[in-house]
Amino acid sequence: MTRAVAAIVTLALVLAGCSGFVQPDRSETVTPAAVPTDGVGYPPGVSDDAVIPSTLASAHARTLATTNYTLVTRQRVTDSNGTVLRTTNHTRYVAANKTTYAGQFRQNGTELNTFTTRIDYWTNGSIVAAQYDNRANRRNQVTWPVRDDGPVSDLSERRTIRGIGEAVALSVADRSDGGVVLVGTRFTNPDRLHTPLFVSDPHNVSVRLRISHDGTVVALRLVFDAERSDRQVRVTQAMRLQHVGSTTVRQPEWVANATQRSLQE
Repeated sequence: MTRAVAAIVTLALVLAGCSGFVQPDRSETVTPAAVPTDGVGYPPGVSDDAVIPSTLASAHARTLATTNYTLVTRQRVTDSNGTVLRTTNHTRYVAANKTTYAGQFRQNGTELNTFTTRIDYWTNGSIVAAQYDNRANRRNQVTWPVRDDGPVSDLSERRTIRGIGEAVALSVADRSDGGVVLVGTRFTNPDRLHTPLFVSDPHNVSVRLRISHDGTVVALRLVFDAERSDRQVRVTQAMRLQHVGSTTVRQPEWVANATQRSLQE
């Protein structure tokens, strides 16, 4: 296997597992959310009596499709003693055209052997350039043509939002001129969550989402307990939307070097 092919496989596997916390969408018929009559509106998919996850998630993605933004996701797995077993941080910078974006993926773990995964990437819709670490801690750089949706298949985390809404019973905890806060403490369908590797049986859930009136989910935090092998673990997942309308995506300086090296291989 050439280094270019190995990099493609590595980037695809790692980012595919971290672009969202949930399984792929399922087709369903959506009923529009009720319109409030008290003068303070609800986001799409949210009403006094119900939250429709597919409508809310689609509104979030639709709003972000017309602007640029920065999106940060974080995940942490700890054992019953509070020892951190794995942390994952993924930051992406997305241009308004959605085909140009860049990001940094970092993962650290103590399971089996201590490991660190680091990947920087950039795409303009035609090529993907990646800079990554190998086991010898050398920085490798590679470019290749874009296939399918590029390195990140769910840029806005639409599937994450929908999956959480389908896994947990959500209700409105607060409503103001700035939007609403949804909370949930009861699983209704935990199979909708994509748990970290070797983690199963999610329970004792707590989730909080802050949503603008246009449906944009600006922040979420999900915490649940689970099983890993023969011990209890706690999983914390968070997402934060930043710099909406003011994010600039520039080609990193290392991309030219990555392109030159890939052409030589």
